[in-house]
Order: sequence, then structure tokens, then C-alpha cells
Amino acid sequence: MAKSAAAVVAQFAPQAAPAFRAAFARGDELLMAAGITSPIRVAHFMAQVFQETGALTRLVESGTYTAVGLARMWDSGNWHRYLASRDACLAMASQCAIDHGVALFNLVYGNRMGNGPAPSGDGWKFRGRGVLQTTGREAYERFRTACHVDFMGQPDLVIAPEHMLKPALSEWTAGHLNAAADNNDINVITHTINGGFTGLDGRKAWFAKFFPFLTGANPVEQSREWQVQEKLAAAGYDLHPDGVIGTETRKAILDYRVKHRLPTSPGITSDLLLSLGVA
Repeated sequence: MAKSAAAVVAQFAPQAAPAFRAAFARGDELLMAAGITSPIRVAHFMAQVFQETGALTRLVESGTYTAVGLARMWDSGNWHRYLASRDACLAMASQCAIDHGVALFNLVYGNRMGNGPAPSGDGWKFRGRGVLQTTGREAYERFRTACHVDFMGQPDLVIAPEHMLKPALSEWTAGHLNAAADNNDINVITHTINGGFTGLDGRKAWFAKFFPFLTGANPVEQSREWQVQEKLAAAGYDLHPDGVIGTETRKAILDYRVKHRLPTSPGITSDLLLSLGVA
């Protein structure tokens, strides 16, 4: 019998919130109706889910930011249009400690995604929830209509186990993402779900774990990519093996090649494998 999304949860999400576990335990019929039935489709869907929810540990978007977290958000380019300066952003940390992000979300989510201005409270009310972190009044309204569930009147229904998969599967279907999954196009899937490419390497890493598990192939830890990353990490590079050759791994490969006088290339070729001692 083919492994299911629930099996992925059991294998890879030991800290999953009970509501997520319950949703996937009862979700086979919904996934089947959405056409997410083949290993590659399940793997791509679950890769997006795990990245969006922190491996199914985050039911609702957290606004309990520390000064360190806010600095990271500011430095990554987020929220520049909503806050006057980096210092103003960091100053929100004390407010977040009091209200868990109410003021922050009302500010940065106000007047966009269908939300009213900050005083409306829409930013907080319609913050990210659920399997693909449904965010914004417009999205809650869209899924109320598509799923016939009153997500507008009762936003927490998005994280009720009996309804949790419905918005995510509606988004997946509307975006024609089964076709993208069949083409193994994680860039298209990520842009449709995320609106950009935030966390793309993480999504690729989850997929690299899930697809072999679902097909019965060798685990990603046995892949050549993983072994190269492991050897580079042992050589002192700041890498965490995941089987995905992303930006940081390519940088490490190029630096390693320069230091060991190998031909300049970010690829994994026989000369690199020999030098690293990868069989």
C-alpha cells in the first residue's frame, strides 16, 4: 500500500501539533479529491506544508517577536514601508512582549491583503493560520466561499482539524499545482503558495526527504549530494546536510575548489568527489 501524507507526518513531524495530526489522520479523502495521490504530488504538497508551518509545529503565525527577531526581519528587507527605521522596528519588541504581536500585525498587515487600516484590527484577526498559513481578509473571504465554511466570521476554523486542509487544498487546486508537481517544478509551486521564493531551499530539502520515503527509494542521507555536504561541513564549512545543492553549498564547493586547486565549477564532478573522499 502506498504511503500517505499521514505517514509523512508520523515519520518526519515528531513535534506536530495535535490538530495537525488529527487533520492529516482524517485527510485522505480530501487529498484524493484534490488529486494529490501520487508520490511526487504528495511530496511537493507536504514540502510546502512543512516549510510554512515549521514541520507542523506552528498552527497560528506568532507575533511574539524579540528584538533579535525583529532585527532579522528588518535586515531581510521586510517591513521597511511600514516602520520608519530599524530602531522603530526594534522598539516593537517591548510591545510584542505585552500583546503577542497585535499592534505589530495590525500595522504591517494593515491596508493590504484585503485588510482594513491598522485600527480595524484585521491584521491581527486575519493573521497566518493553518496548513499553508492562510493570511489576510481577502484570503479568508475567498476560502469561505470556496470551502463553504465561515472562516471570515470564525477565523480559528482554519485550524480546526475537520476544516484545516480545505483552504490549503483549494489554493493548491486553484493554482493547478498538481501539474507543477508532475513537472517537478518546485519554483512554480513555491511562488504560487508563498508569493515569492522565501524558504525555497528549505522546501527543496523537505521534498528531498519525502520523495524517497514515499517511493521506497534510498533515503536522502545516502545521496551523493548529502555526502558532499557532509564532507564539506567536516572540512569547516557552515553547512547543514540536506541533500539539496543550494546557494550556500555552491559557494562552499567553489571555495573548496579554489583552495584545493581544482577546476572552478559549482557542480559535483568526479574530481571533487575524489578530493573529498566520497565513494
